[in-house]
Amino acid sequence: MIRRTIIFITIFISLISCEKKAELSQNNTTDPIDFQLLRSKKEVNIDSLYQIISLKRNDTVKVNDLIDLFGLTIRNRPIKPEFLDEALKVARQINYETGIANALNKKGVNARYNDQYLKSLKLHKEALTHYDKSWDIKSKIKNLNSLGVTYRRLNIEEEAIKYYLQALELSEKIDFNKSIAIALNGIGNAFVTLNKYDEAIKYFNLALHMETLIDSERGKGYDYSNLGEAYMYKKEYDTAFYYHSKALEIANRSKRKTDKAIIYSSIGLMFQHKGELDKALDYYTKAIPILEKYKSKRLLSFSLINAGIVYMDLKQYKKAEEYITSGLKLAKEINSKDNILQGYQAMSDLFETKGKYKDALENYKLMTVYHDSIFNIQSENNMMAMNIKYDSEKKDQQIQQLHLESKIQKGRSLLQFLAIGFLILLVLFFYFYNRLRLKNQQLQIDQMRNNIEEYIDHISQLENEDCRNKKVDLSEKIEKYGLSTREAEVLKYISQGMKNQEIADKMFVSLSTIKTHTKNIFDKMDVRNRIEAVRKAEVL
Repeated sequence: MIRRTIIFITIFISLISCEKKAELSQNNTTDPIDFQLLRSKKEVNIDSLYQIISLKRNDTVKVNDLIDLFGLTIRNRPIKPEFLDEALKVARQINYETGIANALNKKGVNARYNDQYLKSLKLHKEALTHYDKSWDIKSKIKNLNSLGVTYRRLNIEEEAIKYYLQALELSEKIDFNKSIAIALNGIGNAFVTLNKYDEAIKYFNLALHMETLIDSERGKGYDYSNLGEAYMYKKEYDTAFYYHSKALEIANRSKRKTDKAIIYSSIGLMFQHKGELDKALDYYTKAIPILEKYKSKRLLSFSLINAGIVYMDLKQYKKAEEYITSGLKLAKEINSKDNILQGYQAMSDLFETKGKYKDALENYKLMTVYHDSIFNIQSENNMMAMNIKYDSEKKDQQIQQLHLESKIQKGRSLLQFLAIGFLILLVLFFYFYNRLRLKNQQLQIDQMRNNIEEYIDHISQLENEDCRNKKVDLSEKIEKYGLSTREAEVLKYISQGMKNQEIADKMFVSLSTIKTHTKNIFDKMDVRNRIEAVRKAEVL
């Protein structure tokens, strides 16, 4: 009897416990998740949150929670793009247009961070079609700005400006000031790439004004840094340093180490352009340890290579080779195309300065090959981007075509009547025209003969002038450099990578004679060294 009672009590307690767990689970799945609070925490249990969200029914809340959860994984690595895939799947099942658009937009941003620019472009374009059916204007604006960024990564600046302007127009309509500033900055950066620095400065100043209105310290720092870069390229170095210093003040107040390193590197580049090498080196050496600590590999590679170039200009060749080699190795590791190109160029110049002409030519060839490969990749990217643009525009054209055909069908009878009337008028015109032509046939023939003679005379004059111009151009090109026969022969051997002593032996003359010929070649061709002379000779 006692045993049965104990068993009964145990079963009863178990049932109550299960009921409470079920109730707790239900409460967890129905209670809203405070993502704003979670973003402020240093550590978040992503897996537990996912378990809670996965138990929810498929609705708009679940879609939004999955997208927000993906955002948390960016700060609490590893990043989990599968959350976006699930959000997109659920959103499509329930026809939630805003959710579909937001998931596609986030996937596009994630693809861009992974350097998958064409995939990013396609996802953002698809997102845009769903935003057109959605009420979420702010997210649409963010997507337009993201399209601008992706087009800039593909070096299609005109398309980037187009989408930035669309984002700017929508942002101004709803007073979305933060996105106004982002769009203005994007347009400014596109103009910097296009070497239109005055236009860039105009947009950077507008962005700075907007960031000041919304009191965004980091945004102002970003604007100051952009203005510094633009003025640097205009060679207005004092103004550039002023804006970089303002950006550095903000970075020091915010205590963001990576921001400080970026600005240190920018100031180093400015002093390098200005020719103040010791100051340039000082700022590069401030930036490099921070970039190493926070593993900002792309900017670290850039700073190492440029610091190496400065060491080379200071004739500290051992350190120059050390820094350039490290930067080039890192650039290859992350496949940073611009830095690899700059690294090979720097190595070529370094070896030439050290008199290692064979190594210099080898690195120059590697730079040339890599430059051609980058050009081909950019061309393929541009073509694929244009194909994506064509596909999206083709759909719009098909819709417009159907609408046009509908209008044509409605007005078919009117068009037929107008066509018949036009044909009658055309027949009457040709009838009277032929009568007039027959009456004046002889006069027209005489007039045509005179015109032909005038044309022949005119063409003869143009041909004579063209011949004279070509002779002048040819003569100028032959006499352009004024090299003697011996100097031309020396230049030929230089282009084959031969040293002065080898050339002297080949031509049966003294070493000093070859040095004199080489100096004359440099003076006449207006070059500084053998590599430039070879390049210029190849162009000729």
